[in-house]
Amino acid sequence: MWQRQWESTNKGAVCGSFLPSVGQRLQSNLPISPEFTAIVSGHGKTKSYLHRFGIVDNQTCPCKGGDQTPEHLIYHCDFLETQKGVMKQTIQKSGGTWPTTNKELITKYVGPFTTFINSINFNILTYYYFIRQIE
Repeated sequence: MWQRQWESTNKGAVCGSFLPSVGQRLQSNLPISPEFTAIVSGHGKTKSYLHRFGIVDNQTCPCKGGDQTPEHLIYHCDFLETQKGVMKQTIQKSGGTWPTTNKELITKYVGPFTTFINSINFNILTYYYFIRQIE
C-alpha cells in the first residue's frame, strides 16, 4: 500500500528519483545528515528551495549554469567540478558509467556520493551569492 501511495503522489519528485522503492529505502543504511537529506529530498540548503520560501530573491546558482537544484549541483555546477570529478572517477573505477542515475547514486555508489555531498560547502555557495549581490 505504501509503495502504491509513493508511486501515485505528485509530491516528492526529487526524493523519488533517488528512492523509487519504499522497500529499497527501508533496507538501505543511508548516512543521514542535514546535507545528505537536503540533496536527496530537495528540501533545504539549495537556492531553489530557499527561493520557494522567499529567503533568497532568485534560485540561480552562482556558477550561472542554471537554477541551484540538487540535480544541478550533482551533474552541472561548475563550482563543484573538482568534487564531481572525484566522484565520477571513483564511480568509473568501480565499473560504473557517468553520468549515472540518482537511483544508482544511492544503490550502487552511496560512498562516493556521500563524500561528494560532504564536500559541498553550502555556506560558501550562499555567501558567494550574497557577495555577488552586493557588488
